[in-house]
Amino acid sequence: MNTHAQRLSLPLRLTAVALCATAAVGLSATSASAATPAQPALTAQDHAITDVPGLVNGRELNAVTGLNGQTLNAPRLIRSESLDKITTAGAQTLADTYHVDLVIDLRTPGQVATKPDVPIPGAQSVNISMFGADGDYSDDTAMYHDLVDKGYVDAATPGPMISAYSQILHLLATHTGGTVLIHCSHGMDRTGTVVDMLDHILGVSESDILHDYLLSNTQLGVTWATADLLQGTFESDVATKYSGMDSYLSKTIGVTSQDIAALRNRFLVSNDASASAITIGGVSVPLDSAATDAGASITLASPSLAPTDVQVVTGNADATSTVTVSGQKVDVTVTAPDGVTTKHYGITVAKPVIAIAQGDSLTAGATVTVTGSGFTPGAVYQIVVHSTPTVIGQATAGSDGTITASAVLPADLEAGSHTVFLADSTGNAVSDPLTVTVVAAASTTDTGTGAAASLAGPSVATGGTLVEPPSAWPAVSLGALGLALLAAVALVYRRTRSKLER
Repeated sequence: MNTHAQRLSLPLRLTAVALCATAAVGLSATSASAATPAQPALTAQDHAITDVPGLVNGRELNAVTGLNGQTLNAPRLIRSESLDKITTAGAQTLADTYHVDLVIDLRTPGQVATKPDVPIPGAQSVNISMFGADGDYSDDTAMYHDLVDKGYVDAATPGPMISAYSQILHLLATHTGGTVLIHCSHGMDRTGTVVDMLDHILGVSESDILHDYLLSNTQLGVTWATADLLQGTFESDVATKYSGMDSYLSKTIGVTSQDIAALRNRFLVSNDASASAITIGGVSVPLDSAATDAGASITLASPSLAPTDVQVVTGNADATSTVTVSGQKVDVTVTAPDGVTTKHYGITVAKPVIAIAQGDSLTAGATVTVTGSGFTPGAVYQIVVHSTPTVIGQATAGSDGTITASAVLPADLEAGSHTVFLADSTGNAVSDPLTVTVVAAASTTDTGTGAAASLAGPSVATGGTLVEPPSAWPAVSLGALGLALLAAVALVYRRTRSKLER
């Protein structure tokens, strides 16, 4: 727009802005210390652009909170003054660093001809004159009244302003390429009302909209933009004449629900930091419990944990996740696409517990039954007794992850405390160790005759009774009797022979 008393004469105003262009970086850097209500301080959310030579009043969308807690996607849109002052290097930076591929110039044809933009390599340029052919105003308030509906009669005769808004918002909604750069002469009034409408669609608060609007004062070093102009004139007219911004956008400008959805999809970044699934070693984690301070607990038959054992599926495909493992504790952090919102999931991973049906007091050499649950279905495990690791059996997990298997304790297992556990094929424990007390097997008994003790009935290891063998005296008596008979026969023989010889 052109001159009026409040904004200096046109030559002086352009001279002032030219000086601002040479000191744009300095203004951005020092604005915080010189902040006033009319010239608010630039913050990290405001994304001022200071690395493009010759770009004046340049900044991305302010990365504030919008609809449903989502964040504005700042890099998708840049607002600025006209591009007639940028250098060739600056134009290349806008193309290469900021990925600008569409420029929307809101100036009148005469303003464009007087100060044509420096072209950005590879970018399309579209001129949509909001004021039509005439953009000269001597009064700011009159200009802001016209920024609502200049030339509007009815839907059939909308005038240049309503037609321009309709084209601009539809173009922003349907552009699927890189960054859009939108500007007028100074990036303040016409650009300001377009961004005001976009911010309303995106759910930005009135205070954040005003802050962004007044930043043009900060970056240009002026006080031309005021709350009375944007809110007291432009927005007040919209509310009075068109029943508010929503009605104005839909009924007068003709922004469709599809356009609104597309604008929100393009210019809002999701704050969805949820996980839709977390599995550890193939075991699903209960997400609701994991998201609480107490966290969730799962059972996993694994000798150790690593971050690669944890699989995370995020609720939003553009969200990211990080996994940390400390012992049996797993922490998952999901970061939303907005780069700010996070959600934490805590999981404690316990090893399966086993039991022995015969109890925890056992006899060496005994056959025992090992049971447990929480194992990997179909997996084969070794049953191991420790202190000196000895494989005493094998167990295969059923489809429900349970195991029931028999094992035989070594007959020479020392009496005392031992542990029993299940191990993988490499011998690493995958279950919690079960402590048992072992009693030595009963020893053989010496009868004094060299005969060994024998077992009658069941094995000692299963509760049998040690029985002494029968006495050996009958065998001894019969032997003595035989010897006596032989001696008698020999005596009779000698006596008979002696008589015959006589």
